[in-house]
Amino acid sequence: MFTEIYDLEAHRTHRQHSSLQLHEALNLVVLDRGQAESMRLHPGRLFVLTAGMMSENTAAHDLALRMMGDERHAVFFVGYADPDTPGGRLKASKPGEPFVFSSLVGEVTRRCEVAEFDLTAHANRDELVEFVGRVDPRVVVLGHGAPSARAWIEAAIRARYPRIKVLQPEPGEVVEV
Repeated sequence: MFTEIYDLEAHRTHRQHSSLQLHEALNLVVLDRGQAESMRLHPGRLFVLTAGMMSENTAAHDLALRMMGDERHAVFFVGYADPDTPGGRLKASKPGEPFVFSSLVGEVTRRCEVAEFDLTAHANRDELVEFVGRVDPRVVVLGHGAPSARAWIEAAIRARYPRIKVLQPEPGEVVEV
């Protein structure tokens, strides 16, 4: 879905490869829930996952867990990962030293490469709330960030825009908007 939107909106910005259409150029597969656990991890595979915090019950959590014990694999972060999340703990881990990845799996040892590239497009809290006002949606779904940060954003949206409905689904929970 992201690549289709990117391709549709590509004309709005300068691109080094102006004719590149990601959806056509890449052999993309959207994983179904649970598919990550049984997938073969062989050379040449690249997984792009949006759950950088690697919260439990996400494909990012499950794939990172499978990959981190093998020095042939690498996990690259391109944005912020809260230090109190599995993703943040993985980023801070040292190769060969045990650390608590998540409450679901407990202690693990990282053997894979971990690197970070600063490609984040994060806005601060006030900018996000202001953006909500500019877009003026009927519903806002908060599905990313620490619980305390999401609670702050929800309270700020409700205070400034009381007619906008705010939802905070749990990972894997289906919501209708």
